[in-house]
Amino acid sequence: MKLHARRDGFALPMALFVIGLLSVGAAAILGRLDTENQINVNAEAGLDAFALAQTGLERFTTERSSLGFTASPPAAVESVRIALPGGHADVILRRIRPKSGTQQALYLLRSRGTRTAGATATAPAATHTVTQYAFFREGSMHVLSAWTSLTGLIKNGGSGTISGEDACGVAPPVAGAAVPTTPGYAQNGGAPVPDGSPPLLYPASDPAGMASHVKIDWDGIVNHNAIVPDVVIPTDPWPSFTNPNYWPVVRVNTPNWTLPADGRGTLIVTGNLTIPGHLQWEGIVLVGGVLTSNGNNTVLGATVSGLNVKLGMSVPVSDVGNGTKTYQYDSCNVAAAAARFSTLVQIPGTWSDNWPGW
Repeated sequence: MKLHARRDGFALPMALFVIGLLSVGAAAILGRLDTENQINVNAEAGLDAFALAQTGLERFTTERSSLGFTASPPAAVESVRIALPGGHADVILRRIRPKSGTQQALYLLRSRGTRTAGATATAPAATHTVTQYAFFREGSMHVLSAWTSLTGLIKNGGSGTISGEDACGVAPPVAGAAVPTTPGYAQNGGAPVPDGSPPLLYPASDPAGMASHVKIDWDGIVNHNAIVPDVVIPTDPWPSFTNPNYWPVVRVNTPNWTLPADGRGTLIVTGNLTIPGHLQWEGIVLVGGVLTSNGNNTVLGATVSGLNVKLGMSVPVSDVGNGTKTYQYDSCNVAAAAARFSTLVQIPGTWSDNWPGW
């Protein structure tokens, strides 16, 4: 008789052992998947934070004045938090070298992007910092005369003033009026009124030639928003000028428009402009079409009309109508208006995303 060992109960421990092995394997796989998922989430958050930082840097560079910083040149330190979709960017502009002679002041822009969307106690907000060196380019305008017309001027009567003498008293005089030889400047009645150095300037023989002498990027302004306006008409209401330090850019996109009230800054009219009554503008006036001046109005700064010639359009002669009016060069008003064009300029090759600390 053969004896056989009893094997009762063997299957159950083996099954438990196999189940244990499978459970450990499953837990390991799930843990690895969770780790990889967290790594992907962290990487995505880091990329979002980087994008927020870069967006903040670009926004401050191009929209500094609209963010409330209007000092020209910038202060030694300027800082702001810019709210963005999914988070924010903390931007600091710090001057690291002052302006000296012809050497521009040097600034460092630092932008720290923080992604707050989806942040939890176990997954805090992601951050990333980028930097860029920049210099500050001050706005300016090349002024030929008190009133420059690419298509000529007609003046009625001998009263009034078109003068290139600086009303501010700090800059050399410019011409009283700058026009093409044809059609030139016409005086109907009375003695010629322009004065300056020279009283009348003829930079070119015709309107097409004038277009190359007037250093204004009219195509960029009209068609590519090269100068970002603060006020757009028709859409926005006429601004209040109660703050004497407010020198906005007002853009008018209508074929024919009449100045409604006094103002200051840079007035950009893509069509024709009429200035009536006793109104006054201080700063820069840029007109695409004809400028008609009626009444005893005053412009202290610099005026340019007929700029649509630069777009290949035919523009009639501008008309200085009846009345005792003043169109006088004022370098201080021009500088105050042009300061709105000042901007930070990023220096190529100085961008970094590994700046130590914050």
